[in-house]
Amino acid sequence: MNELRDISDYNHEYFMKFAIKEARIAGERGDKPIGAVLVHNGDIIAKSSNKWNTQNSKVHHAENCLVMENAQYLRKYGKECIIYTTAEPCLMCIGTIVMADIRNVVIGTEDPHMHTYDFIESHEWLRGNIYNYITGIMLDDCEQLILDYCDKKVIDRLLNRR
Repeated sequence: MNELRDISDYNHEYFMKFAIKEARIAGERGDKPIGAVLVHNGDIIAKSSNKWNTQNSKVHHAENCLVMENAQYLRKYGKECIIYTTAEPCLMCIGTIVMADIRNVVIGTEDPHMHTYDFIESHEWLRGNIYNYITGIMLDDCEQLILDYCDKKVIDRLLNRR
């Protein structure tokens, strides 16, 4: 199995635009505006979005849905893939991402409430299994999704406002 360690040649903005489109779809249907796409060898393999409300489930996060819907593919190619997500994965999702062998995570906006990066850094196993963890891609666009579709409590938490 090949591993993808250097993702510097990827056009992260290009792929994040597709995640943003998925997030808008989620927001329009009444779910949290978070979208994710799976990229393998420069191609988008799958797209997903948050489905908390439409599935009446707190575990239907965009990243979790993406991984579960593509589990067999990821079993074979996970280490060659990149996941793009508009908002930093929560602790459940980062565990799911790593267990699916995805080693490259590209994020729009960080979640200052969740502190996922600090969690990764504090766990040797996670640190060793994530090759790239890039944040701030199309940050303004990803934060605007939160402003457009979320209530004040979520906006304040995700945008670290007091």
